Amino acid sequence: MPRVGVLLAGCGVQDGSEIYETVLTILALERGGATVIAIAPDIEQFEVINHYKGQESRTGEAGGERRDVLAESARIVRGKIMSTREVSSHDLDALIIPGGYGVVKNLCTYARDGDAATVNADVERLIKELSGLGKPIGAMCAGSMLVALALRDKQPNLTVGSDATMSLGLTRLGAQHTVTGVEDIHIDTQNNVVSTAAFLLANSASEAEPGITKLVNQVLQMTKDMGAV
Repeated sequence: MPRVGVLLAGCGVQDGSEIYETVLTILALERGGATVIAIAPDIEQFEVINHYKGQESRTGEAGGERRDVLAESARIVRGKIMSTREVSSHDLDALIIPGGYGVVKNLCTYARDGDAATVNADVERLIKELSGLGKPIGAMCAGSMLVALALRDKQPNLTVGSDATMSLGLTRLGAQHTVTGVEDIHIDTQNNVVSTAAFLLANSASEAEPGITKLVNQVLQMTKDMGAV
């Protein structure tokens, strides 16, 4: 059974990981016979957003609500999660990164620093280690921005569907962008990276599911081709 890491950034699309994308990823992995290893950094969230009222609470501000990325991510996976600090590339056969604004707020600083963004040290280490070993990486939605940042030197070819703002952001980071539809995936064979737009184009879980399932199945096939299973 391939061991696939699912890298999370909190709980909720506005300040953490997109929950539908995460659950659909885990469902496809389990159906594909993989062992899911959920991981997240043990750090404070950049901000907390009330998903019902849309109110924002910035960490560090007077009266600002404080939440931990690892603790919030654990909500999605029923507490079965590890800190990125505890995981190395040798523990995983592949990595998949669901989207959500938390990816560009908590796992890296792209939401506030743009082209000058940095990646969380443990997250960057893990992505670079996996890439250096040729192990497949799957990214959806904002996850593609994280991969572009972490692998800037490799200029990965990624998709964010047809989102003009994020595709421009990818190219400004040195990555290449391929336009795709909501049900499509893009495979960068040189870097073993698979990406899909997911909720950058989808308007519902049922619209996002085909692309996410294709991404997961492609990642699992790549682990098989590498002899991981």
